Amino acid sequence: MAGVNLALLSVLGLACSPHAGEVRRGVWFVGDFERGDLAGWAGDLARPGSAVVVSHPVRGGRYAVRIELAPGDRGASKERAELKVGDKEIERVRGGVGGEIWYGWSLFVPRDFALGRESPIVAQWHHRPAPDAARPWKRTHATGAPPLLLYLISDHDRLALLLVGRSAPRAAQRILGTQPIRQEAWIDLVFHIRWSTGGDGLVQAWIDGKPFTDGPMRGATLYGDLSNVLRFGLYRPKGSATTTVYAAPRN
Repeated sequence: MAGVNLALLSVLGLACSPHAGEVRRGVWFVGDFERGDLAGWAGDLARPGSAVVVSHPVRGGRYAVRIELAPGDRGASKERAELKVGDKEIERVRGGVGGEIWYGWSLFVPRDFALGRESPIVAQWHHRPAPDAARPWKRTHATGAPPLLLYLISDHDRLALLLVGRSAPRAAQRILGTQPIRQEAWIDLVFHIRWSTGGDGLVQAWIDGKPFTDGPMRGATLYGDLSNVLRFGLYRPKGSATTTVYAAPRN
């Protein structure tokens, strides 16, 4: 069974640089699975086996979470197995217009991993649906592609990560960064995002402490006044083979 391993570091409010050894301040959430369960997380999962805490492989600490997506698994009406921060107020308060957040996690792609017909999304900062003022009791749904997406793609017969951004749900995508990655090795990712609907928005990212984006990428990172929500795991068109991801704390 081919798979992808995702190791989650502290997420949301990492007041730090991507370089090791620097003090982190203002950490609002740490999703490290060190209780041996999914404490602090919510998910869009098709079945209990979609997200299971395991003791191998790990990036640091004792535990990781295995996220498995099989053909036909549907979470939130789509073929996906994704986790998101359980406390919605963290991103609502910190991730609105003018907010600034650091995120970090680690990624491990096994040697036998093979992409399907479509490139899977391994992380997305998804927009929230605008409320229906005329019918406040009615549940609304977000439509269109999110402002920020992280894909796992094939690049000249090597696996690579591709970060894309959009200024509107149906706008053309802008490539913010692309880089081949090593298989059978942990890859450390850090993202620094300033949330804005205008040109003062910012996305800056690093892989293993080296630039993933070509410096700070300026432009809109929000579609409106509502904040985005980070979702990570696997999301893809239906019909691909079973794949697996893992998440755990970084050293």
